[in-house]
Amino acid sequence: MPVASQTAWHGLFTHGHLEKGQTILIHGGAGAVGAYAVQLASHAGATVIATASGDDEAYLNSIGASRVIDYREEQFEKVLREKVDVVFDLVGGETQKRSFLVLKEGGHLIAATQPVSQEEAARHRVSGEMMRLVPSGDVLGRIARLLEEGTIRPDVATVYALPDVAQAWKDIAGNLPGVHGMSTSGPGAPTRKKHGKIVLRVA
Repeated sequence: MPVASQTAWHGLFTHGHLEKGQTILIHGGAGAVGAYAVQLASHAGATVIATASGDDEAYLNSIGASRVIDYREEQFEKVLREKVDVVFDLVGGETQKRSFLVLKEGGHLIAATQPVSQEEAARHRVSGEMMRLVPSGDVLGRIARLLEEGTIRPDVATVYALPDVAQAWKDIAGNLPGVHGMSTSGPGAPTRKKHGKIVLRVA
């Protein structure tokens, strides 16, 4: 929680200067950082658009996204009718390059995965930067209060009791890339990976 939530906070507010009433596009909205970014931006009064898998649409809507664009089915720059104030890029590559097309003049492109082309930023009259997380006790305290109030919530997949640690590890291993889990719904059916973190209850 501390790393993902602070990365989201600093991306949105320290670097992206997101304000109430603005519109933000978050790439990778269903990931660990993205989910906190969606919640924090929504709480701040921004309109939140996220790119993600279509399977994640209901989840993202439930935590504050007003619109979800399925990156497998649509190109965000072709379906967005209005430009946005901030793009928070958690994906990189071609997604980042195409993001310049949807930013308002004077807007901010904040990346967490790779440097932003300053030439492209200047050409589109926006600012662009790759952020580095600088942990802050003050920010972490603010986030902790939001969590305690239930204003934002961590994304927890499953909670295991301590004696079930072996099963927890098996479930984690079954969701690793290249490993195909087995569903109880039918022979050979792959298990769909759940959202969120595995929690081990120790007390």
